[in-house]
Amino acid sequence: MRRFWLVYFVSGLIGCKKAPAEPLVAQYKDKYLTRSEALNRIVVPPGADTALLLHRYGAEWIKQQALADTAYVLLPQLRNAIEAQVQEYRTKLFITYLSRLLMERAVSTSPSDSMLRAAYTAQPEAFQALQPYYRYRWAQVPETWTAIRELQQLTYQNDSVWLAWLQKNNYVGEVVSTWVPRSRLDSLQVFFATPLASLTLRATARATRIEGAQRYLSVFQLTGLILPGQVLPFELVQEQLRTLLIQRQIHAWLSAFEDSLYRQALARPDVHLY
Repeated sequence: MRRFWLVYFVSGLIGCKKAPAEPLVAQYKDKYLTRSEALNRIVVPPGADTALLLHRYGAEWIKQQALADTAYVLLPQLRNAIEAQVQEYRTKLFITYLSRLLMERAVSTSPSDSMLRAAYTAQPEAFQALQPYYRYRWAQVPETWTAIRELQQLTYQNDSVWLAWLQKNNYVGEVVSTWVPRSRLDSLQVFFATPLASLTLRATARATRIEGAQRYLSVFQLTGLILPGQVLPFELVQEQLRTLLIQRQIHAWLSAFEDSLYRQALARPDVHLY
């Protein structure tokens, strides 16, 4: 009899899982949900009742544990298959987190500008435009002889002169010196009868409108044009190219890391490839 109680007591000690020392949210048999674990799994909006959210999550957690226990008992034929899937998922999850860690370390060194330029020069056909891109400038000025004459002179000046003229006279207008898609032109198209996207390089479109007693002249000039099939300028693909080179660098680094681990594993006496 004493032997029976001793075995029962020892098995009870082995079967019991000691509760964590930190605060708990819920317990299901020998499983515990700690407050820190729950907070890592839920989102607590600013000003929300944290205790209430933890209580709700704890209730849902207990429900899930009970369902899992019941399924384990009622579906014994699935146990081996499910446990194999869980083990496979666990392995893949660890590899995923390790890959993220290694990728963060690999991207610490960004490709230099010279490397980007060399990659761009080596394969320009890879950076052909799939859609048109534009540069332009426009202005709205009072329809006076002075303003019209100044506009005619500015047609042949660079963007900085045009911009300085807008600021000096407090005219409405814009200088777009970066390459933009056609959608940017569409916002101005309502003011002009001429299709802006059909203009040739350095061509202008003009329109007159009246506000009260004042007549205004709107002028649009196309200062840059890239057609589909043409090679995009370096500044337009620089960041895209940087991302591509970083991805290649990460892939090469991870492949070398994996190959090194594989060789080390095969060198062990307890690892075999049959």
